[in-house]
Amino acid sequence: MSESNDEQKRELECLRLASDLLQLSRETLNPDFKAHCLRMAGAWTDQVVPGLSDDPAPPNYLLH
Repeated sequence: MSESNDEQKRELECLRLASDLLQLSRETLNPDFKAHCLRMAGAWTDQVVPGLSDDPAPPNYLLH
C-alpha cells in the first residue's frame, strides 16, 4: 500500500473519530463530558487540518 493511501486512511479515521465525538457531545447532558468531547474532536480534526480547532464552530462536514 502506498504512503498516500495510508495517509488518506489515517485522515479518514481521524475525521471519523472527530465525528463520533461531536455526536457524543450532542447526545450527552453532562456539560463536562460535552466539553471534553468537543476538545477531543478538535484534537482529532487538527490531525487532518491543523489550526481548525481554533475556530469555535466545527466545520459543516463534521456536523452531518
